[in-house]
Amino acid sequence: MPSVIAWLDASSEEQRRMRDIIKLFAERESRDELGLGQIRDAIADSLFPGTSTLLTRARYLLFVPWAYQKAARRPNPSADADRYERDTIHAVKDSGDYAGLLGMQAGEALKNLPSGIYWTMLRHYGILTDASLSRDDALRLDGLSAGADDLGDTSGGRLRAWSTTIPSAPEGFPKSIPDGFSLRPEEAAWLRDRILGQATGTLFAHLVVTPPQPDSPAPWADPAATSVDGEARTLLDDARAFSALMHGAQLLYNLLLAEEHEAAGYDRHPDLAAKFRDSLAGWADDLPAAVDLRTGNLDALLARVELTRGAPVNAHLRRFVTGWRDLLLDGDPAAIAESDAARLFMTRRERQHKGAQARLGNTTRLASWGGSSGAGALVFRWPQVRSILLDIYAGLARTPEARDA
Repeated sequence: MPSVIAWLDASSEEQRRMRDIIKLFAERESRDELGLGQIRDAIADSLFPGTSTLLTRARYLLFVPWAYQKAARRPNPSADADRYERDTIHAVKDSGDYAGLLGMQAGEALKNLPSGIYWTMLRHYGILTDASLSRDDALRLDGLSAGADDLGDTSGGRLRAWSTTIPSAPEGFPKSIPDGFSLRPEEAAWLRDRILGQATGTLFAHLVVTPPQPDSPAPWADPAATSVDGEARTLLDDARAFSALMHGAQLLYNLLLAEEHEAAGYDRHPDLAAKFRDSLAGWADDLPAAVDLRTGNLDALLARVELTRGAPVNAHLRRFVTGWRDLLLDGDPAAIAESDAARLFMTRRERQHKGAQARLGNTTRLASWGGSSGAGALVFRWPQVRSILLDIYAGLARTPEARDA
């Protein structure tokens, strides 16, 4: 095993992590304003299976099964599982380690509980013994097992909802969680091994033994990620190329919105058109380093996406991404902001994707524009995945003294 984050100063690193994880809600993958979701999500699934943009901290992968195991022995397991999940909000707040806490603002009024957000990942990584189990199924199955235990059945052959190797919950859980989101070393090692076992050959598995940098903006900007090889490297290169290719379309769309917003007399976002023009110029300068438009095989990328999805890419979406590529091939990316063909192409795409909700040409809809509509480059869940990974590395690096403090 390689050395884990010994190069980080503990106090400054914790402060940075607090700030960065709080920003997760603002940094989540750009809104799907142009309907790229099918391709974006398939690429993200290939890189980081079982993940989503809603994830925040790794220890939720243990909080949820601990809450469900405890609730399964109660007379009203569904209500108690709900209550135990909400109890963790107060317990983690009390620990002081609340960056990434679901329900930080809503408290017990939280609608989307951690179990709903993390269930897919719990299924994918074998933390649930059967990926077909729903939340109610898990409670029923463990309730039956608990009843058999109470009757003295020690046969060991009973089905259980959760992996039998899950580390035990800390004493006092869920009312008391003194460590907050800090993983104990055995918990971190267990989660690492789940990822290694269930995501073999992926970038995620590579990064769980090769630490990423704490502030890399995208996986292809992280030295640990770019050291991967094989199929995982091909997928990473796909991700970088697709992100770079379509970021120009995202920026041009926002430039058109900014121009129309200003032309309509709205002054909530002054000078945005100039800023998006500058961003497009920077994108055009950087594009050749990320993708060769003439030799890059977009059809092969889309074929891999369809293999991951198990279904064809929407025909309109396929025409959009290939049409955008063709516009860039036929012209100069540096002049795309002035291209009448590109402007018309983007206007038609918005109308096709959004219908009556389209903003371009609709002054009423433009009035409520927030100043950015999916202008950020696609990074395929990187902030969330990086947070999970750094939690695991921090847990592996904990000393007995830190654990007992």
